[in-house]
Amino acid sequence: MSRTKQALAAAATPIGAIAVAGLEVVIPAAAACTGGWVGSNAPGLPSGWAGALGGALGLGLAAGVMQLLNSFKASLRALNRTSNSPATELSLEEPEEALPSHPQDVMDLLTQAAQAGAAHEAAFHSRKVDPAGALLDKKELWVGVDGTSAMFHLADGAYVYYEKDDSGKHPRHEYSFVAPATRTESVPVTSMDQVRDLLEQHVTRELKDEPVAA
Repeated sequence: MSRTKQALAAAATPIGAIAVAGLEVVIPAAAACTGGWVGSNAPGLPSGWAGALGGALGLGLAAGVMQLLNSFKASLRALNRTSNSPATELSLEEPEEALPSHPQDVMDLLTQAAQAGAAHEAAFHSRKVDPAGALLDKKELWVGVDGTSAMFHLADGAYVYYEKDDSGKHPRHEYSFVAPATRTESVPVTSMDQVRDLLEQHVTRELKDEPVAA
């Protein structure tokens, strides 16, 4: 039974119980009246015999209906016990994903989590450089280097580099322009205009070993 079916069964059983309670009163009374009417109006019987026959038929029909209702109530109680059983709910719970058993695999997962955390922080604090949140706040474009640094790819060999500095009383979130392929010294950046100008220099200058102007 799926969780949806369980929920429907749990909701249906109280409603069914209320309905059965009402039927226990209404149906036997209706059956007795029906049996009494049939017996009383039987053709060719004296009034005394007709009354006795009507009473017997009414009681018999009411008893039969009550037996059917009792059988239905037993089924309803069984359904209620099944839908509300803690053991049943526990067995239907989907197993949680377990960590790998090998320590190195766990270490790899922790490394990936640290890198993802650095990418998240790089995007989260990027408003100091990109106050409009137009580009650098896109978390999926940051790649974590380790737990405290990440890189944002701008062009071939050019990146915005993020680093978290925990050496002071309060953490500092620093951004710089780097071009490691040409061994360019990192240049701290504080605005998107500065990032654009540095990238333009990187793209247009001749391929020679000289730093990008700050």
